[in-house]
Amino acid sequence: MQTKYFRVNKKEYCHITDDIIFVINSKEVARVPLEFELGEGWGVKSMFNYILFAFFFAYITFSISAYGQGFFLQPLNYGALFLLFLFLIRIKNGFVTSRTPTIHRSKIKSVYFKTPKFSYPRLVIYFTGPEGKTLRKIIPVLYKKEALAVLKETGILV
Repeated sequence: MQTKYFRVNKKEYCHITDDIIFVINSKEVARVPLEFELGEGWGVKSMFNYILFAFFFAYITFSISAYGQGFFLQPLNYGALFLLFLFLIRIKNGFVTSRTPTIHRSKIKSVYFKTPKFSYPRLVIYFTGPEGKTLRKIIPVLYKKEALAVLKETGILV
């Protein structure tokens, strides 16, 4: 199978063919992963977010009941509110972000290449998932020039 690829990180590569885009851990394609083949990391990460959100929610609830009007006089409570908001955002992003390793090109709605100032560049693909739901797949990019050349050559990014 002829594919164009770029490095996602030190161990993974994003392969692009005429029909599909997939992420595997080798340059040579031995097999194409199934469309909704998920690893164990998704469950562990989301459960970690749920547990910490519940912990900070319980802490803030008990603090409000204990301090009452003086809740905002305690500096520790500002940090707890910030962390509660952070974990709420992470849980929300978990519902719209897909962990699928394979995306069919016919299901892709839009593709964006984002280069934030203080982070690694990433490829964001919006596609139609199961049940017609619009999902996104975020693929980090290790080398920006290599990825841009491959994306333009394959017609993913115009």
